[in-house]
Amino acid sequence: MNANKVLIVDDEPNIREVIRLYLEHAGYEPVLRPNGHGLLDQLRVDPPGLVLLDVMLPDISGFELCRLIRQEGGEVADIPIILLTAKDEPIDKLRGFNLGVDDYIVKPFDPNELVARIKAVLRRAAPRPQPAVRETAAAAAGHRVLDFGTLWIDLDRYRVVAGGIKADLTPKEIELLYFMASSPGRVFTRDDLLVHVWNYDFAGGTRTVDAHVKNIRKKLGVYPNWSIQTLWGIGYSFEVTHA
Repeated sequence: MNANKVLIVDDEPNIREVIRLYLEHAGYEPVLRPNGHGLLDQLRVDPPGLVLLDVMLPDISGFELCRLIRQEGGEVADIPIILLTAKDEPIDKLRGFNLGVDDYIVKPFDPNELVARIKAVLRRAAPRPQPAVRETAAAAAGHRVLDFGTLWIDLDRYRVVAGGIKADLTPKEIELLYFMASSPGRVFTRDDLLVHVWNYDFAGGTRTVDAHVKNIRKKLGVYPNWSIQTLWGIGYSFEVTHA
């Protein structure tokens, strides 16, 4: 995977060109596509560091492409995705985040903000160096690591191990889990989580929090010594029975 390469999939030539100019100026290598035809084949052969994907393509929905990418498996499934859309509807944003997108940008957009969002997503998705030590909280002293026995969260390496098996969480899901687990027993409102984990707000944003919590629970499974609890009408808390 070439982390410096950004694949832009948009059917509007002017938008592709503006994004290309700004990305090149920022030091990235943009690759342009007007549609989704053959996209998966291209990703398999030459996976980029990030896909900037328009929702309304002439041949296939960006949502459907996102679903196919996440179902592909292997390196392709882990490619970060930012959705571009002209629709500023909360339900569309929620649908995108449920499919595993890393960010969502509404047209028209500020190209400088777009570049900043791309940088942030790539920074979160960047692989972390693997220390030559056993994966325990004690061995990882000095790192942002939480150890609850059957759950091990390393934010520096964006790695989560549940029940001895590496969990397939997205970077944002790992950040959300780490933030809540850093304060066991504390209740966070959805707005708290949106501000501290996403660092920005938008209409319908709290639904994004719900969707990410749901995905985390599904991917990690159930364990007796810790859980993510829902406080109806308030928010969520990470509870530890015995660590």
